[in-house]
Amino acid sequence: MLSRVADALYWMGRYLERSENITRLLLVTEDFSTETQGLAEQVAQAAWKDLLAIFPAAQVGAPASAFAPLSQAYLVGFFLDPANPYSVHYSLRKARENARSVREALTVEVFLAINETFRALDADARRGLVDPPALRDALSAAHKGLFSTIGAIEHTFTRDDSWLFLKLGESLERVYRTALILRTKLPALGASEPRADVALYYTQWRTLLRALGSLENYRRAYGARLEPQLVVPFLLFDPHSPRSLRFGAEAVKRCLERISGEPGPASRIIGRLHAGLCYHDERTAPGGDYAPLLDGVVDASGQAHDALAGQYFAT
Repeated sequence: MLSRVADALYWMGRYLERSENITRLLLVTEDFSTETQGLAEQVAQAAWKDLLAIFPAAQVGAPASAFAPLSQAYLVGFFLDPANPYSVHYSLRKARENARSVREALTVEVFLAINETFRALDADARRGLVDPPALRDALSAAHKGLFSTIGAIEHTFTRDDSWLFLKLGESLERVYRTALILRTKLPALGASEPRADVALYYTQWRTLLRALGSLENYRRAYGARLEPQLVVPFLLFDPHSPRSLRFGAEAVKRCLERISGEPGPASRIIGRLHAGLCYHDERTAPGGDYAPLLDGVVDASGQAHDALAGQYFAT
């Protein structure tokens, strides 16, 4: 496979996964903000501001007016702003551009799905949506369009090198972003006391699971027991949940093994990461401090990306 094609498919996978991640985070944060507004205003505002830590290079403009809700600026900035490198509009546009550059490597169904989803989103951006209910409807429609694209990929792609590079980008983006979300959210959640406001406390943990697309999977494993000592290991180490760090690292590892039978620099980095997640000792996280582990996942993901670029995408 040409390095140009591999690079475009890899980034198409990353940008599609990023678009879906941002859309889900916006929907979940908007729900949480609405639920807690007026009851825990600072917590609601902190949930929106966390997005700037999860997407460090993001840009959010000022609210349209002094009376506009805080959510409006974040919804517009992270959804429709074409200049924000971490908006859904920007990420989906980049995914579409990469898809167009390797049109011959895609199926008709995949290309049509991504093209139609972007065109609908771009029409919303041109309309200049600012009303929160209208933004919510547009977000939900974009989320469905992204899942249609992902479904088309799953059901129509041949499992060849094109598939592997696309899934490699998707899986690495998922591991990296999940680690950043947990690194941002866990310190505040770990410091909160359930006795202060039981309803708010458990709402925050439920929202974290929803933000990572894992609430239903967690309930299948543990039922209604929403306990932090169960939630965090589930999100980090569960071998079956597709959004856990361990599952994502294993997906990256499998793609690399199939692309090249011989272990390269990226394979070694991901192999060590996967082994660490498989055999993690709870005693190395005293008091539930997973910050060093999560920082290590973020660093390893960045190093793996650089190694992949040097090995497969250099021209």
